[in-house]
This record gives sequence, C-alpha cells and structure tokens, in this order.
Amino acid sequence: MFYYNQNSYSGILYDRPNTSVVETVKSSGCGVVAACIIINNLIGKELYSVSEMAKFSLNNGARDNSGTNMLTLLKALCRKNPEFSFVTTTSETQLVAHLKKGGMAIANQGDAYNVFSTAGHYVIAYRMSGKNIEIIDPQMYSGKYDAYSRPSRIVKKTTNGCIVNTTQMGKATADRNPAYFLVTYTKPKTSAKAPNIVVGKTYTLKAIRGIYKGVGASTGRKKVRELTADGRKNATFKTLSRNAYLKKGTKVTITEKRFDAAGNLWAKIPSGWFVAYQKKINKSFV
Repeated sequence: MFYYNQNSYSGILYDRPNTSVVETVKSSGCGVVAACIIINNLIGKELYSVSEMAKFSLNNGARDNSGTNMLTLLKALCRKNPEFSFVTTTSETQLVAHLKKGGMAIANQGDAYNVFSTAGHYVIAYRMSGKNIEIIDPQMYSGKYDAYSRPSRIVKKTTNGCIVNTTQMGKATADRNPAYFLVTYTKPKTSAKAPNIVVGKTYTLKAIRGIYKGVGASTGRKKVRELTADGRKNATFKTLSRNAYLKKGTKVTITEKRFDAAGNLWAKIPSGWFVAYQKKINKSFV
C-alpha cells in the first residue's frame, strides 16, 4: 500500500492564493496527500509524489483558502489521466457499493461532528472491512484516535487510520456536499497484436493444435493419416482415421503464414495449417 503522511512534508510549500501567509503540505495539504494515496493505490504505482501532486494542485487552481478544492483537483487529474474517473455523492449506500466493486473514495470530514479531525479534513475510504469501512488518514499521529470522543465513534484503530461504521461516517460528513468523491481506475486495454512469426523458422507449440487443410475452420480438419511421418509421430492420436492434433511441445517449421477475416494468424507447416495466434483472446500458440 502507498501511504503518505502530511506531517512529513513541512518542506513542501502549499501557500494560499493572494495572501502573504506561508503554508506547507504539513499545515494545509491533507487534500494533496489524499489524492496521492488514492491515485497511486488504484493504479498500483507511484504516479505522483506528494511534491508533484502539490505542484499539480497549485498549477490547476485547486488550492483555495480552506485547503484543497477536491472537485477542482480531481477534474484536473482525470483530464490528465483519462484512465481515472470520479463521481460525487452524499450517500453512504453508494459509497459502500463503490468500495465493494474495488473503487476507493475521498471522504470529506466536516466541522460539526469530529470523527477524523476537529475541523475539515480529507481521508480515504480504502476498502470494506466486513460491514465497516477501513479509513486511511493522511494526518496520522500518536494517540489521534484515543483523543476527544473518537474512541466511541470508531470501531478500532489501525496503523494508518481506523475502521468506522457507516453511521459514524455519515455523521462525519453530514455538513459537507459532496461528502464523498468516488474514484475509479479503469485499466487501459492493450491492443491485440499478433506475434512476428518468421517463415522458415522453427517454433515450439505452446498448446495442442488442430491441423487443417487450409486457412479457416471451414477448410476442414486433416486426419492423422494425412500428416507427414514426423507429424504422425507428434500427433495426440495414433489412429489414422482420427482428426489430427499436434502435441504441446512439438517443434514446427513455418513455411507460410496468413491472416483470416477475424484477424487470427494461421501458419502452414509440412503437415498442414494451424492457428498460431487467436486475436479474440490475444494469445499466441507458438
């Protein structure tokens, strides 16, 4: 898990606009750190450091006098990184459904009811823990969840935050709209690409392959008796009248190759034709 604590970033400036006050991520950057935590954990790598996220927030006008305008920051992040998207809500039911599907959310602690902070604060709704919600807090310190009324408002403390039930979560965010920013990461699809099979080169079959008379299943399968002597030796069946299949691990020398209408790559060997690459499942068999 990627975790960052804003208390560690007193050296990264995060000033309010149009003021002479000097502020840092430590003093005012829970939103910056929350954005780092959620983006990096969803994608599974450090896409942004805290320093980079603070700069990104400032450059995109997301720093305001109360801290970070999360709506502005997430819009800018999703424009820059279109594999991310988000929706806002005040519904704990919608929040729970989103977490169960593998998403994560930024929760907007308000001023009226202290669960995660005595004032406005962003925390991460990381995942479900049974019927409760595991929270990652970007401003953890020793004894935080032992103070005020927090012990009675959480289920239990964790290393980087706490676990809280949906009722207490709802109370913490009741005076905020939006209360939750539900963030989703959609992994980009990799383009299907056939292997660069070289005519005249010898390859090893990665799976059992049926042998055909030509390109396409409509040409019909060959029988074992129609294979070369070496092909019959490597066939899965020895009965000459059976359909011909070559065993996984068979060495084959490609004499011709051709794509069919569906984008599958067929390869010809002395014994006949077989599918060397299937586009639909993006899988090579040699």
